[in-house]
Amino acid sequence: MNTTACTAAYFTGVGTTRAIIDRFIAAIEAAGIPARAVDITPHGSDVPAFGANDLAVFAVPSFGGRVPAPALAQFARCQGHDTPAVLIVTFGNRAVDDTFLELADTVRGQGFIPIALGAIVAHHSLMIDVAQGRPDAADLDAVDVLARTALDRLARASNPRDAELVDIPGNRPYRDFAGSPFRAQADADACTSCGLCARSCPAGAIDPAAPAHTDADACITCMRCIVDCPVGARALTGGDDLAATRAAFAERLAPRVESYVIG
Repeated sequence: MNTTACTAAYFTGVGTTRAIIDRFIAAIEAAGIPARAVDITPHGSDVPAFGANDLAVFAVPSFGGRVPAPALAQFARCQGHDTPAVLIVTFGNRAVDDTFLELADTVRGQGFIPIALGAIVAHHSLMIDVAQGRPDAADLDAVDVLARTALDRLARASNPRDAELVDIPGNRPYRDFAGSPFRAQADADACTSCGLCARSCPAGAIDPAAPAHTDADACITCMRCIVDCPVGARALTGGDDLAATRAAFAERLAPRVESYVIG
């Protein structure tokens, strides 16, 4: 079948998933196909429209082996018409667990057909001593392989159903994940009330009228507000507990895990 364009919708906290998407888009464009990426992370942001001959891409970080809930809500607003889709999951050197299956179930319900999967290791956004320096050259090479795999499958298929991945890794019911016990909060004295954190928060956890306050129940600890704050006023709660948890994760997840492609 003929692919005339590629549209990628991605969710990112600290930006590593965006880096993966940038690499994927470059690989698609190198094959002569126009491509674009749309950040659907901020709460209430627009989702892209997908053309009849598009290759769709959905990319998320794995949070506790699951898709971040705000990302699922955004992808459920996308509309496909038997549109082939590549699913990309970034993960912090542990495992993706049920992330692919949950993501595939959601986009299939919206008219998309998964044809290739890429699990790409990236620096852990919360446990910051895990997978430092990743994605590295080997991880980015896997992204290139994923792009080629997707295009090759479509080139050999007469229609998207011929290229469909029937078996998606994961289990139902999905892995239970109650979220992180740590939350992003602002130093009220340092906060300038610029509102950038509120505009970029995917969970709507920050009041634009009072951005120094975060709704701890709504926060998903994606770290986006911490990264985006121009004055460094935001940080995680947790103190010694956070430091101890990070040290334990760094020891347990020290052995290198490789990125991989399914297609």
